[in-house]
Amino acid sequence: MPNTPTLVAEVLDAVKAALPGPTDTLEGPATAAGARGEALRVLAVLVPVLRLALDQAASGIGASPVRAAAFVKLSEDLYRQAGYGQLLAASCAGDAQVHTIGEEPLATLNGLLADPAAFAAGPALPGDVPAKPGRTPLYRDDADFLAARLNLTHFQAQHRVQSAENLLPHTGFNGKEVPAKFPLLGRVLTDAAADPKAVATLAKKFEHLAPDLAPGSDGAATARRLEAELAEAARTRNAQGTAKLLKDQAKRLDEVAAARREDIEELFIGAHFLGHTRKGYEYKVITTAEGHELLATAADILNSPKTKAGTAPAPAKEAGPPIPDWAVDPGTPPEARPLAEFTDLGVAPELDPGMELRPGETVEQALTRQRARRLHQLILDSVRIATSPLEPGSENGRVGEGQMPLAPNVTLNVTIDLKTFLGQLEAAGVSDRGEDISAASCRRLACNAGITPIILNGDGVPLELGRSRRYFNRAQRRAIAVRDKGCINPGCTMRIGRCEAHHLDEWNQGGLTNVSRGCLLCPMCHQAYHSGKFRIEMINGHPHVILPKSRDPLQLPRRNWIFHPAAQAERAA
Repeated sequence: MPNTPTLVAEVLDAVKAALPGPTDTLEGPATAAGARGEALRVLAVLVPVLRLALDQAASGIGASPVRAAAFVKLSEDLYRQAGYGQLLAASCAGDAQVHTIGEEPLATLNGLLADPAAFAAGPALPGDVPAKPGRTPLYRDDADFLAARLNLTHFQAQHRVQSAENLLPHTGFNGKEVPAKFPLLGRVLTDAAADPKAVATLAKKFEHLAPDLAPGSDGAATARRLEAELAEAARTRNAQGTAKLLKDQAKRLDEVAAARREDIEELFIGAHFLGHTRKGYEYKVITTAEGHELLATAADILNSPKTKAGTAPAPAKEAGPPIPDWAVDPGTPPEARPLAEFTDLGVAPELDPGMELRPGETVEQALTRQRARRLHQLILDSVRIATSPLEPGSENGRVGEGQMPLAPNVTLNVTIDLKTFLGQLEAAGVSDRGEDISAASCRRLACNAGITPIILNGDGVPLELGRSRRYFNRAQRRAIAVRDKGCINPGCTMRIGRCEAHHLDEWNQGGLTNVSRGCLLCPMCHQAYHSGKFRIEMINGHPHVILPKSRDPLQLPRRNWIFHPAAQAERAA
């Protein structure tokens, strides 16, 4: 660090001198690895030191605005340096292929770092143990390691890995240095000139603009110029200011790329299912200019008071005043002259009787919501007509005027409890796609869809097959799906439709094909189980996973909190 102030260097040397030598010989202080381990021990002791310094500084602020302002600035500097450290660590983890770490050294490392101050006082790091040839690594990739090690979601971990690649240089698979994708934004991060999370998010959003850059020899120059604009904005503006600049850049690029917009749209056209939220089942529709005009025109027609789909028009009013002769050009043919109704301003759209205003909602907002609901219903009706069974005698095989109403063309298989089926409970069932369906929804859907109730414990549903059959039948898989709701491995987000039914006891070794001895595992976790990465124990009729000591030193049987948020860890195995 050639530009490090003398005082900082002296403090760092004093911290190193205060640390005792390693008491273990796992790594050895004389080796290069030992020297690097010393730097990690410095970091370990700085963790409690910084916490103590923060608490002492806070206790000395008192009623002084000057000291409070200084504390705010210095604590923000610490936060920004820590954010830089997070991405630097993610970059180093990728360079070292941290996901290949062995079970034994990771378990030892967890014990050492449980108390950073104790680790700083003596123990050396364990040595790296080369993975055995052909053995599956503990983690799928570096993001999987970060997610498990730091209790992050997969998306948070992936964001760190991608942000490190965007903002920091790293070592490629061939050992050569790979520069950062966006070095100018990376300099903002390393200079601690802005919030690290904001810089990382800005780089990710800027990366999405890359496909829209104008092709040609000036594409790279344009990208660098836009990045310089963003980097300067990140240093001098807040997040709102940089977001506005990013939108402005996207608009400028969109104008440049207008000639090839249709080629870009073709790559993304479609209706995409986003997921089930508290609002409902969300879809994102991407269409062309022609499709947009078609949908917008349909919405206009549906919401026009002068159409059958719109609100009924108000009672007819008297015609407006006649047009005076002096207001008409004598040379205008009679058929081209304006009608007397030109003074009629029309009828404003009104809310349907069934549309109620939400708390704090204006009439204009309610009309917008009504417009969207009508267009949504038109789309569903069009789909039903297009996919309805052919009716004999109808024109083109479709239902026409005077024919029977549309036949049910949706068959919904719902797995429900026997008491719910008998009307004694209002518990939710589960559909083929793994979605919860309430008893009320089942009764409503029964009016226009075929519903097949699959009862978990009713007569005639063979859930316990013993040794009579090797594979779980359809009814058994449904029963397991209702109980597990997805992959049982804690932290895995794979839902029912992407999981497999697994025998807890191998059938070829005498295992039974019973629901009580089966569970759901996604293909990746299924492979990890057979590789010995975790164990499964059935407790009170529910499968629990026991993770390895490297991930759970207490060895507590756990359910997957993604699908069972209220489940608590059971007794130690």
